[in-house]
Amino acid sequence: MPRCPFATWKPISGSSGTYTGGPFKIVHHTTEGSSAEGAFAAFKANRSDPHFTVDATTIYQHIDTDTASRALKNLADGVQTNRDSAIQIEVVGFAHRPKIRATLDNVRRLCRWLEATHSIPKVWPNGLPKPAVNGQDPGGHNRNASIWDTKGGHYGHSNVPENTHWDPAYTKPEVDYLMLEDTEGPEVVEGLETIPFSDPGLESDHSHMPDHADPQGTHTEMPARRPARARAKPAAKAPSRPKKSVKFDESPVGTVKVARAAGTKKAPRTPVRDKAPRKID
Repeated sequence: MPRCPFATWKPISGSSGTYTGGPFKIVHHTTEGSSAEGAFAAFKANRSDPHFTVDATTIYQHIDTDTASRALKNLADGVQTNRDSAIQIEVVGFAHRPKIRATLDNVRRLCRWLEATHSIPKVWPNGLPKPAVNGQDPGGHNRNASIWDTKGGHYGHSNVPENTHWDPAYTKPEVDYLMLEDTEGPEVVEGLETIPFSDPGLESDHSHMPDHADPQGTHTEMPARRPARARAKPAAKAPSRPKKSVKFDESPVGTVKVARAAGTKKAPRTPVRDKAPRKID
């Protein structure tokens, strides 16, 4: 049961099942949110857990890497996605924003462990992820299903068949930074200055990918709220007449009960006298 020795174990929804085939591969996502806690809530609500969630301080592991996770859309009668030996990482942040160095350092460390543990090559078979253009989907993503099913390596969510999202939108310097070996210094990365040490605007930003999907096609970071339906007003009821309660009084003789409506006066009763027997001569 491969668990990363330097990750924090945090199970949420559990695995989507066993792998069905395919060489091992690493899939890079962005959570489309600003915090790991927000991502955890969405994973729980949507049952869309990846294997790992990574931010600037912590690597969280949700599912053992020898079983499948849940963060990809998988269509019926198509190629397998989640269960095609895909080890999935959700990087806290947005596709359209730069990724900070501390977060990339954690992703890089995790990738080197996954490559060594599952014999994953340091290549991008469907090409590098495409960075955002003016904060939006750049388009033109290669999602070749045959390559996905037969080639191990690294894939962006944007390079997975049956999926339509464009995360993680790594820039070329970000990819080069992620691919560094432990023996290499960051100074060899061309364009290193474009990778910030911090991102003050992260917490106040929002996703430019509102349909970022879990396997059922709902939002991964937080499920979209449906507009409240207007409730139909109940039909007005005709005023009902108050029911008269009925009381029973004991008659002064015998056990005969006399019914009377509440609120009515009692009629005076004339006592019933027994007739004297007639004298027979």
